[in-house]
Formats: sequence, structure tokens, C-alpha cells
Amino acid sequence: MTSTGHIDNLKAWIDPQVILAIHGYNDKKQPGPAIRELVSGAANEAMNLAKPRAIYQEFPIAQLKDDCLILENGLLLSIGKVISSLWKGSMLLGVSLYTIGGTLEERVSALLAKGENTEALNLDIAGTVALGAIGYQVQNIACRRAAKQGIEIGPWLNPGYLDWPVTDQRLIFSLIPAQTIGVLLNDHCMMIPKKSVTVCAGIGISSASGDFNRCLHCGVEKCEYRRVTVNQKFDPHRLHDQLNPPGS
Repeated sequence: MTSTGHIDNLKAWIDPQVILAIHGYNDKKQPGPAIRELVSGAANEAMNLAKPRAIYQEFPIAQLKDDCLILENGLLLSIGKVISSLWKGSMLLGVSLYTIGGTLEERVSALLAKGENTEALNLDIAGTVALGAIGYQVQNIACRRAAKQGIEIGPWLNPGYLDWPVTDQRLIFSLIPAQTIGVLLNDHCMMIPKKSVTVCAGIGISSASGDFNRCLHCGVEKCEYRRVTVNQKFDPHRLHDQLNPPGS
């Protein structure tokens, strides 16, 4: 097994425009000043409350079958046929777990208890956006590692996606020291804190997957986050500039 272990110096960057887009605002439908101020306030508060932590590790693959993946340690992941095809040729399985901690979640609960539902909603969305920024940074580290070896990484996916049973989260958690960054898995395979994510990727795929968009394969059509992912092109250069301002 090769590993980077714990990843430090992560930044919970949040673009208020992403939150507005999730609410349905765009070039044709612009929010008023009050809404912009509310969303900006939520973004700033979320960035202050987020406590980013992450783990990234790689595990040798013994065999990649039509519908499952077997690691060298004997662990079998029932990833399904679609994911297996997307990871065809992989030599390693990259596994990452990242979180923004539970402080923001506690603040959202406190706001709901006081009946401040709009503030709670925007803060919760801001937390999700922050989590996405953390994921981008972790995956960027993995991609740079692979690029140095001249190999490609497949799409980042997780248990619960398509045919991959969510119960395989237990197997993922058996591979990595999740408790060292304060993340636990309950009996229903849900992570605590909620703003936590595991994702995996096949490393060394035989053919590049191009601009893979997981939302195009997802059956959850009425998802506020799906509109943003499908209809807006993500600009990694913009995020990189925000995460690495001049003089930083």
C-alpha cells in the first residue's frame, strides 16, 4: 500500500455565486441585494465554521472483474458493471475521506431551533459547497501523484452510486483510519458528521474517461445540486486562483 495519509492545509473556499446558482439564480434571473447579502454572510460564516480534514490512501488491486473489484488484501468491493468499466485497467484504488467537521452542522441545528430557517438553509448549502472545495483539493493531490507516474485516474465515485451498495461504506471504513479525523459510520452506513464524504477512484485506467459527469448517470432528477453540476461548467483554474491568491 502507498499512502499520503492525512492531508493538511486544506481551504474551505466558498463562492457565493455557487450558492445562488443552487437557488436557481443565473444571468437571466438575478437576486436582489438582500439575498446577495444573506448568501455572502452564509458563505463567510461557513468558511469560519468549517474545520477541513482529510485522508487519502492507495491500495493495490488484485483483480477487476465485470462487476466487482478485489484488493490484494482480499477485500471485495461490489462496484457494479458501469463503474468497473469506467475503472478498467486500474492497478490501484485511491480512497479518500474528507470532512468539514461538525461545528457547522451544530450551528445549522441551532438556527432551525430558533426558527431561522432561511439562514439555516443557506448555511447548510454553504457547508456542502465548502465540502466540494475540500474534495477538489484532495483529488487534485491524487491526480498530481498519478501524473508524475504517467498514469490516468478514473472517475471519483462512492458506495451508493448506481449499483454500488451503500453497505460497502463499512468496507471503505475498514481500510482507512476515519476516526483519526473525527468521522464515524453509524449502523445505517451514514457518516457522522454529515458533511463528510468518501470517494474512490481507479488509478491506472486503460483509457481516459474524459469529462465524466456523475450527475448524467444519476437517477435523482429533482436535486438542486444536479442543476449546477450539469448546466454549469466547473472552472478548476478559477478555484485554484481563489485557493492560492498572490503572496500566499
